[in-house]
Amino acid sequence: MEFASQTQATAFRQASRENRNGNSQARGTRVMRISTGKTLSSAVQTALVVGATMLAFDAAAAQESEGALADPQGSQVESSIGIDVTNQYFFRGILQEKEGVIAQPWVDFVFPIREGKDMALSFNIGIWNSLHGGPTGSEGAGMTMHYELDAYAGIGVDFAGNVSGSVTYVVLSSPNSAFTTVQELDVSISFDDSGLFGGGPSRFLGFQPSVLVVFELDGQSDGGGNEGIYLELGIEPSLVLIEDESQPISASFPVAAGLSLSNYFEGAMGSDEFFGFAQGGVSLSTPLSFVPARMGSWSLSGGVSILFLGDNLETINGGDNSEVIVSFGLEIGF
Repeated sequence: MEFASQTQATAFRQASRENRNGNSQARGTRVMRISTGKTLSSAVQTALVVGATMLAFDAAAAQESEGALADPQGSQVESSIGIDVTNQYFFRGILQEKEGVIAQPWVDFVFPIREGKDMALSFNIGIWNSLHGGPTGSEGAGMTMHYELDAYAGIGVDFAGNVSGSVTYVVLSSPNSAFTTVQELDVSISFDDSGLFGGGPSRFLGFQPSVLVVFELDGQSDGGGNEGIYLELGIEPSLVLIEDESQPISASFPVAAGLSLSNYFEGAMGSDEFFGFAQGGVSLSTPLSFVPARMGSWSLSGGVSILFLGDNLETINGGDNSEVIVSFGLEIGF
């Protein structure tokens, strides 16, 4: 998460990716199950990934060459690419992989639609992947390492510079057929309360509360028999840990609770449990200021979190009720 004032487009891009996958330290995963053929073809998936990556660099080049004509309010298209690595991959409390290499590259675009004094509107699209070297990936019989490909598109709105909302359509698919495709609609709202604290000597940037509601449209992430509705409540207290013009370091302390409003955490007998998981941790981030500006804005992050599971998720995940998750990430913004 960035810890400085952001344009509405950048804030929406950040919220969209985090809402889709949870905190980068503990992104939950869906239960693996036999494919029913509802996966995107490998050719289409490859074209999406390559095309989106090329578009990111093309957009960056176009913005640089047309810098003199850019909107002084910064309303040009924003793009970013990045990769995260983690020791375990969870999706909303459900274990996906805990062995071998787990790398998660992504690409994201935000297109401003309207920017006014009190409201801004934007369109967001992107692709997120999870590549596994363990049993759900390249070590699996007849499987490739490309475990997951998520494609999403959404609309974001920002009110008065500190209240943001989004509605995002997401397709979660498995190129190596480890699980069946899930389609969902994500609705989120967040509040940037940094202005209430005014910085000061403490350099505190607020609690950053957020709410996410997910409606499963087709398929089930928990492997159950019914489409569910998921609720996530979160805060992320943040502060500037080291103020340095060349190498500042920011810290955040994300805390989230994942809850089932209807059939989201179904047990073996079909019973639904309201409490899914709770998660808390610490994350550090810093810009890589030594990278030339013409190559984009680079940043490095790392963190650790603890995941506590409810009874149904404990059973789904093989009997463990808590997990420690470590991750590192690199992001390049244009």
